[in-house]
Amino acid sequence: MSSRTRLKAGLGIGAALGVLLAVTMLMRASQNMAQTTFPLVAGDLLHLNATAVGALAAAGGGASVLAMVVLASRIPSRVVAPVLIASLLMLGLAFPLVAAAHSVVVLTVAVLLLGLGGGLVFPTLITAVGGVAGEDAGPGARDRPIALLGVALSASLAIGPFVETASLAVSGGNLRTAFLWFTLGPVLAALLMAAVVTWRSGWGRARRAVRWETRGKAAGRAELVSPAPEVVVEAASSAPGTARVSLRRALDDPAFQVALLGQLLYAAPFAALIVFGALFARHDYGLSPAQIQVAFGVFFVVSFLVRAGLAWRSPIRHKLGWFRVSATLAVVGLVVIGLGHGELQLLLAMALLGVPHGLTFPLSMALAAESRPHRELPSINAHLTASVQAVNLALPLFLGLGIDAVGFRATFLILLIPVAAAAAAQHRAGLRQGHSLASVASPQR
Repeated sequence: MSSRTRLKAGLGIGAALGVLLAVTMLMRASQNMAQTTFPLVAGDLLHLNATAVGALAAAGGGASVLAMVVLASRIPSRVVAPVLIASLLMLGLAFPLVAAAHSVVVLTVAVLLLGLGGGLVFPTLITAVGGVAGEDAGPGARDRPIALLGVALSASLAIGPFVETASLAVSGGNLRTAFLWFTLGPVLAALLMAAVVTWRSGWGRARRAVRWETRGKAAGRAELVSPAPEVVVEAASSAPGTARVSLRRALDDPAFQVALLGQLLYAAPFAALIVFGALFARHDYGLSPAQIQVAFGVFFVVSFLVRAGLAWRSPIRHKLGWFRVSATLAVVGLVVIGLGHGELQLLLAMALLGVPHGLTFPLSMALAAESRPHRELPSINAHLTASVQAVNLALPLFLGLGIDAVGFRATFLILLIPVAAAAAAQHRAGLRQGHSLASVASPQR
């Protein structure tokens, strides 16, 4: 391959990753704002109790699982980009609906749109980013793109709460105005994807997506050249020979077992924070909406720093050990938030819980990505994300019932039980399958 061809390939991969990460950041910042703030709209503006808030969150989680399991894993590769654009616009429509909601019906429709849109967008982006390294990437080669995805997610989550704090300060604490501000995120992401698709189409009319360039006729050597701008969409839409993998078959893989348990280990605390963290801070800690967003900002800034460290150090060795660190800090954070009083203790708890949030997602996705061929990743990623969403579907309603019965603090402390159980199961799986896990472990940097 000539130096010019290698340069084009490198630029194409970089452009693909850059566009996908930008879309991810815009989408995730707005989606997270809606997930953390709609409970305040439901509880403080519509005067719903915790059980009703949990039911709304469960409905959104159900829509997300439906989109992931039934729709996302069945999207033909040729229509991935249009589906991404439509899903982002669906997310954009949900925000003004929340802002205008004065009834449970309108708020429910908005929450369902948030779930459907996120369920379609998220696994597709994970698969696209994981596949940027190429079909024949060796062990550890996908760690860095996945880690960079984690950094992009954390950066958007870290920035979002402070943007919301600014919008609340400007609007005098008006939650509805904040939702109008964040409509821009998914809309801009959709426009970016549409611009890339249009750009690719224009290049495609002038030059085919792939052309043969013959050099050195005496040597009879031919090289495959791909124009860099077109690789951007190819990374998101090309999945030649996609293979479906059942959940039962995936569970036979020890790396998938550890990845899944790592995701589930932190799913319960994170779901509790996202759905009820704002109401907890509002009613038990006495914080204003702006102060609540600062607390979420601390949580996500810590997560961002952790994921940035993972990206810098990737490929990561001893993933199971880092999962143990995650479990320990999750337990300590839950104890602090359940027993603490005052803003400083809440901020400490959010910082502690931010570390496992930063660790679990990139570790789980990298472990799954490096242990499976790329053609199986759409199904594998759908299983991982849908499993977490299944927790998000079931848990909020039970949490709401618990909060209405025994209060926020006792309910958050009860979460220590599933966290400890998942950590113990993951530890046993890691020890039992140690040799198998070693075969897919990332090489030392």
